[in-house]
Amino acid sequence: MAYDKLLISDKLTKWNDYINRFSLPAWDKLPTIELYMDQVIVLLNDYLSYLSYDGSEENLITASMINNYVKLKLMPAPVKKRYGRMHIALLIMICHYKQVHSMASIRQMLPEHDPDTIRAAYDKFVQLQSSVAVNFAKQVKELSKGMFDESDEGYEAEELVSACSLYSTLARLLSAKIIALKTPEQEKK
Repeated sequence: MAYDKLLISDKLTKWNDYINRFSLPAWDKLPTIELYMDQVIVLLNDYLSYLSYDGSEENLITASMINNYVKLKLMPAPVKKRYGRMHIALLIMICHYKQVHSMASIRQMLPEHDPDTIRAAYDKFVQLQSSVAVNFAKQVKELSKGMFDESDEGYEAEELVSACSLYSTLARLLSAKIIALKTPEQEKK
């Protein structure tokens, strides 16, 4: 299948601009009032819309997903059917991690269910997400130089797709290997 080089270079430019401006909400920007399930779903789908790659209307989070995360003890149960900052922060992290990891791995990555611990972990997560996104955008820009060079007839979009896939595979593999090194003593803490 042939790709339209001009279309892809235009999309890459827009994506680069977007990812360099995007940031997840800081802890202090998360709602201070507790929300019902349907409000949480709307809020999270708005916060995480950048994770959708095909423009589909499919929700990134649903009520059944949230209920499963509570059952799996990835997050505490809501209080009187209401979710607070702690829940929203955990759900944002879970939605990112589930793009590449199993629920068992995610359980090991999440902080203890203590508000102060979750706040600290979430603040670090937001900073890291922003830093990684900017660095990845730089790498993509370097990898996709051929898309912007009209004289480079040999550059194919498949090269960029393959490179991004390989980065993803290697990053997933490394993170899984590091998670596997977590000792039982560390898990109890």
